[in-house]
Amino acid sequence: MTIRIVVGDDDTTIRSTVEDLLSADRRFEVVGTAADGRELLALVNAEHPDLVLVDVRMPHGGAEVARALAGSASESHGRTRPKVVTLSADVSAEVLIEMLRAGAVSYLTKGYLGGSLADLLARVAGGEVILAAPTAQLVLQRLVGDAGDATTPGVTPPDPST
Repeated sequence: MTIRIVVGDDDTTIRSTVEDLLSADRRFEVVGTAADGRELLALVNAEHPDLVLVDVRMPHGGAEVARALAGSASESHGRTRPKVVTLSADVSAEVLIEMLRAGAVSYLTKGYLGGSLADLLARVAGGEVILAAPTAQLVLQRLVGDAGDATTPGVTPPDPST
C-alpha cells in the first residue's frame, strides 16, 4: 500500500526537500504541497491523503489545520480522515501539547529526528504515535499530571539495586 501524503510548510526549501525525500521512497506518493494552511486544507479535500505533514508556524497552519481536520467527519466519501503529523522547528512543550490537543497524532522536530523522516512517517501511517522532540518527556508528564520523580508526592522512585 502506498502512503499518500500532502506536505505543508511555508519554507520553500523545506517543502521541496521533504517532497524530494518522500518521492524517492516507493512507500510514499506526495499528492501535493502547500505554503499555507488554507491551501493545505484545499489539497486534503481534493486529494484525500493518508497523512498531512504540517508546519506549526506556517500561515493558517499548525493547530488551525489540525483542528479543522479533526473536526471533519471521521470518514468522507468512504475515505478515512488523514492523520496529522507536525513537522516543526518549535520544540516548546506548550506548542507540542497544543498540537496534540488539536488532533495531531505525532510531532516531529526538524533536526531532532532519531531516524529517517520516511521511516518515521511510515510508522505513523501504521498507527504509531511518535513524539520526536527534546520536550516529549515533559509533555507526557504534563499530560498525565505526574512528574514521576522523587519530588512528586505519592510516587516512589524505582530501587536501582534491583
